[in-house]
Amino acid sequence: MKQQVRDRFIYLVITSYLVLALGWILLSDAVLLVFTDPQSLMQFSTVKGIFFVVVSAASFYLALRAVPNTGTAAGISDETRGWQALLLNAVTPTYLSRFRVYALSILLTLIMYWVRLLLPGDVHSHPMLILYMLPIILAAIFGGFGPGIASTSVAVGLLIVPMLMHMKPSELPPQYSLQIAFLLVNGTAISALTGLLREALKRLEINRHILESIVAGSKDAILVKNKEGKYALVNQAAATTIGKPSADIIGKFDFEIFDQDTAARMGRNDAEMYALGQVILKEEIVRTLSGNMAHFSSVIGPLKDDQGNVTGLFGICRDVTKEKAAEKLLQEREQRLSRVIDGSEQGYWEWNIQSGEIEVSTRWMAMLGYTPNALVIDQQMWLDLIHPDDASMVKKAFSDHLNGYSQGVLTEYRIRKVDDSWLWIVTRGKVVEFDELGKPLLMSGTNADITQRKAAEQALREVAVVFDSSHEGILVTNQDRIITKVNQAFTRITGYQPGEVIGQKPKLLASGRQNALFYRELWESLKKNGFWRGELWNRRKSGEIYPELLSISVVKDEEGKIKNYVGFFIDISERKMHEEELERVAKYDKLTGVPNRQLLSDRFTDSVLRSAKQGHTCAVCFLDLDDFRQINECYGNQVGDHLLVGVTANLNKVLRANDTLARLGGDEFVLVLSDISSQKECAWMLERIQSAIAQPVIIGDLVLTITASIGVSLYPEDNVDPDTLLRHADQAMFMAKEAGKNRYQLFDPESDRKAQAQKLIQQQMLEALNNEEFELFYQPKVNLQSKAIIGMEALIRWRHPLKGIISPAEFLPHIQGHDLEVTFGNWVLKTAVNQMASWRLIGLDLQVSVNISARHLLYPGFHDKLMSLLTQYGDILPQRLELEILESAAIEDMEQAIVVVGDCRRLGVRFALDDFGTGYSSLSYLRRLPVDILKIDQSFVRDMLTDPDDMRIVEGVIQLASVFHKEVIAEGVETVAHGNLLERMGCHLAQGYGIAKPMPTEMVAEWCQDWNQRYMMFS
Repeated sequence: MKQQVRDRFIYLVITSYLVLALGWILLSDAVLLVFTDPQSLMQFSTVKGIFFVVVSAASFYLALRAVPNTGTAAGISDETRGWQALLLNAVTPTYLSRFRVYALSILLTLIMYWVRLLLPGDVHSHPMLILYMLPIILAAIFGGFGPGIASTSVAVGLLIVPMLMHMKPSELPPQYSLQIAFLLVNGTAISALTGLLREALKRLEINRHILESIVAGSKDAILVKNKEGKYALVNQAAATTIGKPSADIIGKFDFEIFDQDTAARMGRNDAEMYALGQVILKEEIVRTLSGNMAHFSSVIGPLKDDQGNVTGLFGICRDVTKEKAAEKLLQEREQRLSRVIDGSEQGYWEWNIQSGEIEVSTRWMAMLGYTPNALVIDQQMWLDLIHPDDASMVKKAFSDHLNGYSQGVLTEYRIRKVDDSWLWIVTRGKVVEFDELGKPLLMSGTNADITQRKAAEQALREVAVVFDSSHEGILVTNQDRIITKVNQAFTRITGYQPGEVIGQKPKLLASGRQNALFYRELWESLKKNGFWRGELWNRRKSGEIYPELLSISVVKDEEGKIKNYVGFFIDISERKMHEEELERVAKYDKLTGVPNRQLLSDRFTDSVLRSAKQGHTCAVCFLDLDDFRQINECYGNQVGDHLLVGVTANLNKVLRANDTLARLGGDEFVLVLSDISSQKECAWMLERIQSAIAQPVIIGDLVLTITASIGVSLYPEDNVDPDTLLRHADQAMFMAKEAGKNRYQLFDPESDRKAQAQKLIQQQMLEALNNEEFELFYQPKVNLQSKAIIGMEALIRWRHPLKGIISPAEFLPHIQGHDLEVTFGNWVLKTAVNQMASWRLIGLDLQVSVNISARHLLYPGFHDKLMSLLTQYGDILPQRLELEILESAAIEDMEQAIVVVGDCRRLGVRFALDDFGTGYSSLSYLRRLPVDILKIDQSFVRDMLTDPDDMRIVEGVIQLASVFHKEVIAEGVETVAHGNLLERMGCHLAQGYGIAKPMPTEMVAEWCQDWNQRYMMFS
């Protein structure tokens, strides 16, 4: 770049010289002819040569003054410096003083005047004023306005003064005066303009020097690129940063200086700036030529000319590697300090004393339960958070420090949390900044949560109070089990003073009742669990042995090593006596003194476990005295009590040591016979027990005897739990009662299994009823003679979700005699009546018969419930409802049955005697029982075609019904032959598979419509 500038300058100087020389050679003679004649032209050749030499010398002087220096300040290229700097450098001779400039100006003017004098022609008639312009211009250029005016004045004086010496001013030729005036004006103008130019150039140079000084002195790297991307300016900081001299950077591209990646990145940054056309900021890490990584903060902006066109760019780069490292180090220190503060769980605060504002850390807020920045803390708010009882103390602590009475603030107080609870904290603080007068400006400090410490201190105070005032004896030992401390209750209970036991081991209190194994297990439990609690016997100082309840705890240090053992104990002598009394009352029968139910349970369980372990039999006998209530009624309860005591005494005489007799209450006893080796031994023991019970008991003048019914359950034959064994024995006792009393009955597990199975089925049936799994099927009843449908019999079915339709023969026997019989009977009766009402709505008026069990019929309230049901369905005629009762059921309680049946018949309901002939038929009962129809059992009807006896029974029932004026109907009619025979025998009503099988409700209407076609098979 520098070479190009120099080349252009050389070309300019040579060209200028050639033009001047050629112009002088070609035009000088023509110019001289203007002022002289051709004959005198030769006389001026010398003058012409001198003039050319003078002008050439001046031109070369100016040209050489403008030659660029070999080095440039601040690494600024000559191209960047511009022509103004070069021109100012040429016309400003720093070696000339002001006086010399004036002298030179006058000298040049005088020389030019002398030259004019050498020229031919009169000076006054031909002054040749153009010659004076050269010294005026040179004087103005070298000296400015003053030397230029001085040269102009000398030239004017040289031209006017000689003229005025020969003539008056008025006599001066006008043409001459005008030329002189023009010379004066032109000289003044040239001097003024040249002076202004010099001043402008000087100011420009000053600014340039200032800029160069700033650029050269700046520690920031400053550079300028032209639009081609070549460096036009770099300062020393930039050269140092890059690692090359300025001369090796100016005029070079990025890729000639930096590595490929760095040059590419810088090219992208330049392109981004050119695209945006504005200043951009960049922070990046650059690898220098030395190979080090440097962090730079850069400003890149466009350079524009007067028209606003971008001619290049400038960049100011600051090496912030050290600052970034310092910033990182500061950040790490702040983080380290923050971690230290967080790790110490202390909240940091800083108080601006002048403004009252307080900045707090996140931990400070968190201690009070607030989220970060949830509160703006100031002095007043802090005071408002302090507990009222502590506020004055805290204010004094801060005031003393601010007034110089203390080195810092150290105070403990309570502060309110977000949930209005109180937090104990310790505040430490100190003034860290003062003004020039020593007035405190800033205080900083920390808050630490000491709530747990305060609680621990309070706990220690409370422990001390508890230790001294506790009613329990307290004994503390070290890890070697040496007593170190006891309380007053210890002295009160044991009789030992503290000085007598401290330094001793607790074994001095041992009573000797516990063996070594007991203490070994105690210490093993302490070692394993860290705690032991139990009862033991110790000895007082007086030698008295007493029971105590002792709790021992292990106290460990932070490392988990045992530090102390602490024992708490109380004297439980009175409690032991009370427990013995309570145990006697709780576990023994007050009247007889034998174990009660509670103690029986313990001994019974032990006996069962012992039998299982040894392989022997255990017998559980449930005794109930026969007719004991009659004795109480005859002789009174007092005599009854004496009898119970006497029977107990007789039983105790025959029992073995391992046997247990217990009274459950009243006249019920339980015997647990252990270790029975055979059934023969068991029978022998039971006979002895019966004999003992039968022994006479003398009560005053009375001699009473009594027997007992005994139920026996044997384990492990009956392999169940103790409670179930006792319940089985109770069941067997009732069987003995029913069998005639004064005997024993062994429990049969198989019978119980069946009973349990039946109970399960009953439960399933009840659940099925609640789940609506039961429904009614209907079997038609017809008149064989008229072929009319006389009604339907409602028959229950179980539509099981898994098994499908289940016959009533499979489930009804399981509820026979059970309350479920009534439940299901009510459901069948209500469902049947509801169905009758539904059929009436579609024009189907059918009589429906419902089977009623004896338990249901005789159940209290049957009549009232039936009447309520009929009232609910008032559009149904009661005569259309027929209730079928079994013959066997009717004669169980004939008198009550007659009453109930009569009451129901008065409501209009008809009754049929079902399965007639299968019970113990009695003509007397038949005559008295108010039924309307007899129903021949199907077992006789089904076989009457092949069995003469069954046919005679059917004939007898038909005739019997005729005698008693009862209707008769046969069930089990399966064929046409059955129907024809029954009709010939006089039985016109029938039902059976030969007519129709029981059918679901939805099929009844369709069957009735189809009957007219189906009954033809009976014709």
